[in-house]
Amino acid sequence: MKLKFSIAWDVLAGMLTWFLVFALTLYLSWPHERLWSLWPWVIPLFLLNGACFYCVTRSDERSGVLPRFELICYILQLLFALALNWILPFDYLAILSIIWVSVLPYLLPMRTAVFITVAVLGLWYGVDSYIEQRSMWITALLFSSFHFFALLMKNQARSEQQARQELQQTHQQLLATQDLLMMASQQQERSRIARDLHDVLGHHLTALTINLQVAGHLTQGEAKTKVDQCHQIARLLLSDVREAVSALREQQQFSIYQALEKLLIAVPGVKVQWDCPQNVELADVKVAQQLLLIVQEALTNTLRHSQATEFYLAVKPQHGFLQLTIYDNGKVSPDWKAGNGLTGMQERVASCAGTLVWQVKDNHFCLEVTLPTGIQP
Repeated sequence: MKLKFSIAWDVLAGMLTWFLVFALTLYLSWPHERLWSLWPWVIPLFLLNGACFYCVTRSDERSGVLPRFELICYILQLLFALALNWILPFDYLAILSIIWVSVLPYLLPMRTAVFITVAVLGLWYGVDSYIEQRSMWITALLFSSFHFFALLMKNQARSEQQARQELQQTHQQLLATQDLLMMASQQQERSRIARDLHDVLGHHLTALTINLQVAGHLTQGEAKTKVDQCHQIARLLLSDVREAVSALREQQQFSIYQALEKLLIAVPGVKVQWDCPQNVELADVKVAQQLLLIVQEALTNTLRHSQATEFYLAVKPQHGFLQLTIYDNGKVSPDWKAGNGLTGMQERVASCAGTLVWQVKDNHFCLEVTLPTGIQP
């Protein structure tokens, strides 16, 4: 479910269905004095049921465990629907439980969702049959099929949504890697040009300068003056070539801000907050690549394991090193163990002569990575 500046279509459909059930119940109860006398209870129950559904589905896309407030709202939504069903003699009120069941695939694995749906249906129609003292197996069978249809369709939609998110994340990783490769290619081309200027043109100009200096000693008069002028021009040209070579080599640095921007913009499923000075650069393409992979692995761990909704990254240059602080607002399991992801990060950092430290602060996992920039402070 998603609500971001506007209600998502599936949430809007659920709210519209709830309203139609509410309006139909009002219309059918109007002629019956006994049913109308129940409205001081029925109206608040309907409004609370709809409000709970909205509270559960209003937040950004997430899967897994709900925050405590939203979890309470989700449980209350079912209880209010059960109360309405037991107060009013309308079989179609089971539609309210279909709305409730449609949220389950976003929160639980499909097998668990099916088990809970069966339990809810058993409670719903078991109590109904007891209260009304009649067999309801046909109604139960029909509405159960609607429940499982909604469950399967939502599960399919959720799977497709996750696939799109993974594709989008992979696309962003590809763009970041492509940008890094482009910068590496530019660095290699500048290195080749600088090397050619130094090895070819620089050597030839050095030889020309020496020959002109010798010629200046062997000539006299006006010819000597012209040779000395040529010698000065050759020396100036050689100095310009050396400056150009130095400038090309000094520009062989990678913009970390540019690479991270491609990776972290509009990450699906989590809100990313990151802070990185735009002038932060690295001199070594290997370090830049490892830094990008470390951030990518940390982001993947957040999306898959921590059930977080926010991801934080801070990049700070310090005396020839780059310090990264990475954490999220997810919860750490008490029995967690370092897996292949953290092991891979350690290996990447070690290959760059950096350091990696992790710790748990306020039940949140935090990474601190230090990498050399390769640039003299």
